[in-house]
Amino acid sequence: MALSITLAMRNDDYLAPLACGDVIPERLDLTLRRDTARALEWVDDPSVHAGELSLSKHIQRLASGDASVIAIPFFAERAFCQRCFFVRRDSGLQDFGDLAGKRVGTNDWHATGNTWSRALLRDADVKIEGMRWWVGSLDGAPSRGRGTLPPHAQYIAGGRTLLAMLLEGELDALMCPNPPKGFYAADSPVVRLVSDYKRAEREYYLRTGIYPLQHIVGIRRETFAQDPGAAVSLYDALERSKISWQASLRALPEMLPWTLAELEETIALLGEDWLPNGVAASRKVVQAFLDEQVAQGLIAKPLAFEALFSEFEGVSP
Repeated sequence: MALSITLAMRNDDYLAPLACGDVIPERLDLTLRRDTARALEWVDDPSVHAGELSLSKHIQRLASGDASVIAIPFFAERAFCQRCFFVRRDSGLQDFGDLAGKRVGTNDWHATGNTWSRALLRDADVKIEGMRWWVGSLDGAPSRGRGTLPPHAQYIAGGRTLLAMLLEGELDALMCPNPPKGFYAADSPVVRLVSDYKRAEREYYLRTGIYPLQHIVGIRRETFAQDPGAAVSLYDALERSKISWQASLRALPEMLPWTLAELEETIALLGEDWLPNGVAASRKVVQAFLDEQVAQGLIAKPLAFEALFSEFEGVSP
């Protein structure tokens, strides 16, 4: 009998074959809930059995002794972070080294992307603890960022936004995954710190081999206990959907004028499967991220790579 599972994911393109029925999960009666705005909140909804997780917050949950969710090594989101720093157009700031000792606002201290972004500062020999940090709403939208902050960071209060603080000169930079409101206006006073971020991200990948992982997929422990093989079936369905989507891209160059050129360039750099999943394929990048969790004080002591996927490895083919 197929196990009934509701899966909450962001509405990403690679899910199209699964959502449209071109990929049929084995051993599962799967309900796919695509909700980009609230996908990461599924852990608080008992009607959802599995879904997308912040890699950083899952690691912190495990480190605190909460093993209620089991990680599946399917990586639902990846993103480079050189593009995630913003400054005033007239600031004169142009690279990570310029942020030493500066005042920076961020939307969520504990988030995966912001952890990778701070790793870029550390890589540039910029001391995170030597900077002053404010955490809160970027531009009026609610911030998911809560939790204990280090001594060099504080939450903003009084309904203020980080964007307003930047524009008023109270902050020197913003560090956030998405540009603030008004960024794409022709006369925007806000620009990226790293103007040629594509070049910087390519150089980072060539030097480190890291394409930063952001989100993974998790399944509730009680659901896993009903049928451990369901985790493998879920992984397999997601992976087949991703592979089917990747294969279709060469046939759809008209989506944007140079989609095909960008695809060919990506494959030349990252390989035919530029979004590899699985335990073995993730070890290097996940280990680098685990090291950052300790170095940045997000977890108190090292967490072994094996602790993340031990249950899945026990049932995987």
